[in-house]
Amino acid sequence: MDNKIRQELDKIEIPKELNSRVILGMENAKRDYERQLKPESKGDRKIWSLRRKIMFFSSVAVLLLGLFISSAFVSPAMAKVISTIPYLSSIFQSEPIGSLIFDELEEKGYKISGIGTGYSPHKTFYVTLEGTDDYYSEVKDEVKKTVGEILESKGYDAFSVEVNKERKEDYVPSEEEMKEKSIIENEVTKKLKQLNYKFDRVQADPTEKTIFINIVGSKKYYHSVQDDVKKMALEVADGNKYTGYKINVTKVTTEVRPSDKGGQITSTIAEGLMSKKEFKVIGVGYKDKPLSFIISTSIVSSDPTAKALGTEIESMIVEFLKSEEISPILDNEPYEIIVNSKDNKKIN
Repeated sequence: MDNKIRQELDKIEIPKELNSRVILGMENAKRDYERQLKPESKGDRKIWSLRRKIMFFSSVAVLLLGLFISSAFVSPAMAKVISTIPYLSSIFQSEPIGSLIFDELEEKGYKISGIGTGYSPHKTFYVTLEGTDDYYSEVKDEVKKTVGEILESKGYDAFSVEVNKERKEDYVPSEEEMKEKSIIENEVTKKLKQLNYKFDRVQADPTEKTIFINIVGSKKYYHSVQDDVKKMALEVADGNKYTGYKINVTKVTTEVRPSDKGGQITSTIAEGLMSKKEFKVIGVGYKDKPLSFIISTSIVSSDPTAKALGTEIESMIVEFLKSEEISPILDNEPYEIIVNSKDNKKIN
């Protein structure tokens, strides 16, 4: 039994990435086991041996568990094996990658003005920093490393990371321009109300010499008052000695619509498939009627692995759409999945 334990112990390879404390503990466990073979007395040997065996096996169990968990963290493949949650479903149940990164950077105290992703010409995760040039130079590498580690922990190997400094180029109006803007907006608003026009916004831009007025109501009403409103606004501006203005009368309405089914689902599919190199996905889209999910890849149809890749992608999406989270959203609505090659041929 002792020889067998020794053989099993010698087979254990200590990975380089383990920290020195774990390595030291493992080496100590080896030495302790060897020392128990040479006790000072037989009585000591039984007690020592039993205690050491228990401690040794406990140490190995903890170490192996640590290796298993650590491997799952750094290896998406291992995480997928040990998880009972399908890949796309796990993404749907977690925060979007952008939110995870923003929260982590904010928690570390970095001055973040924006984050985003770009897919052309390369898949890139962008972070924009506020602050001085010195601050940017000081933290940009740390920010890039942090973002890279988060992407790596998710198995998202398709992205590069780019950290930029915010460029503030907004025009600041002068005091005189602000006064002109205020007078025009107030006077035009007052006149519109006096004449009982239906509107919801008046904005003046002294730099562009334009007055914007948005009319509320039907198209018929808009067309019936458009010219009169233009004439009235121009007269108000001229009457206040602000000449040369153009009048832009619009009818813009904001319609709040419930999220469509495709929109609720596609963001998860896009994050999952476009973030890993192995899927070769460069675009994810959908259309409502009939409901279709369209996946664009970078593989050519003549590639011997194209059909297998298309089938794998389709299977992953089907599994996701049949999950308990997504099935109620679809509500038995039929759908089609189209996986296209780079040369725009269906490969699933």
